[in-house]
Amino acid sequence: MRAIYIILISSILILGGCNTIEVAKEVTRVSKSVKTSIQKVIEKTEKTEKTEKTEKIIEEDNFKKKKEDIAVEKEKQRATQVKQKKTTKISYSSKNLSELIKILGEPALIREDGNTKTARFDSLSCRLFFYFNLKLNEPRVEYFEIRNVKGNLVEKKNRIEKCLKEINNT
Repeated sequence: MRAIYIILISSILILGGCNTIEVAKEVTRVSKSVKTSIQKVIEKTEKTEKTEKTEKIIEEDNFKKKKEDIAVEKEKQRATQVKQKKTTKISYSSKNLSELIKILGEPALIREDGNTKTARFDSLSCRLFFYFNLKLNEPRVEYFEIRNVKGNLVEKKNRIEKCLKEINNT
């Protein structure tokens, strides 16, 4: 009987030992799998953070470039407007709308936005815009510009003169 107990106990220990080894193997495999998954998540998070930082830097650079482009474009427009004023032989500054109508005829468009009134005179190739300050008792031309039909400022002297002739003839 003792022999049977010894065989039974030793077989239980041997079989139990095998199960323990199998469990240990599975635990090791699972822990490796969890470790790999965690490393992938960490790498993905790091890549995402790097990408976001890079995108932010690119966005800031684009914003600075656009801001510089706008400043250059404003300066170009200012220079063109000065050139337009020098090229025009008739001084439109300080004229009121009724005086402009006597000189140029009826405007194609009159528009009021806030404290500004805009009068537009059209020809086949250009548009002449006049801007009035409505805060004044008697609004006068404070600013004018000449644009082509696409809305771009007319820069060349001969085109400015051609536009003024067209508008005066209509």
